[in-house]
Amino acid sequence: MTRAHACRNAAIAALVLVAPFLPGCQCWRPSADEGYREGLRLFLAGQHASAETQFRTFLSESPTSIYASDAQCFLGSIALRQGRTSEAESRFRSCLAHPRNEPMADSAAIGIARCHTQRGAYRQCIEACRDILKGNPSTPRADEVLFLLAEACEHAGLKADARRYYREVAGRFPSGAWAPKATERLSGRAAMGKVSPGGRYTVQVLALASAAKAAEHATLLRQRGYPARVVVVRSGRSTLHAVRVGPYATKAVATQVAARLKGEGFDVMIKP
Repeated sequence: MTRAHACRNAAIAALVLVAPFLPGCQCWRPSADEGYREGLRLFLAGQHASAETQFRTFLSESPTSIYASDAQCFLGSIALRQGRTSEAESRFRSCLAHPRNEPMADSAAIGIARCHTQRGAYRQCIEACRDILKGNPSTPRADEVLFLLAEACEHAGLKADARRYYREVAGRFPSGAWAPKATERLSGRAAMGKVSPGGRYTVQVLALASAAKAAEHATLLRQRGYPARVVVVRSGRSTLHAVRVGPYATKAVATQVAARLKGEGFDVMIKP
């Protein structure tokens, strides 16, 4: 988990804990919302499969809870990390229709922007990021949105705009988690990692049952500059199509690439 994700998760957790006691907030109902809190605990612990099950159960049992939109947002985040882009966008939009508070609205809007990036719709991502900054100029996640905007511009071939936004991230938020990444991009050190044909390490982005969908995701990653390919993985009677980036000669290089992919919303793992 990146530092930015850790800080965001901690802030969300703190907000959830104190929100029920803020003036004007509806009273928390322990019996109804206990499932949500357990889902949140699992999500923050990185147990996403268990968290997804918990959130789905919570929504089926308490669809009118004040935390229903939050659960939709977390389910969207899980789906996005697993490459289920359409489901993720639907979840984020459900949250954005009735957000419980401004931070959750920001999370959902950023999630939608990341969905656009994940499917290669960079112009839509650019528009979504600009809408976020226009609608909430003081959002505490402005550096993250600007970085995402810069990346989308870079992928869309708008090099001058990309550099301008990277400079804004590094200049306005020098102590933020995204500033070092922006500085790397500006200096040209951002690299996708030097591929080594005989390398031992790869970064697995997705593992899907559908060969066609795996090929589609690999194509999108290659369009974004990643050396992606599809590898067939058999386990017993199951066959999966893993989308992997690489190979790389060292784990350090693979770790760098994995960090960049995580920053773009993917749930990755390094494979030796």
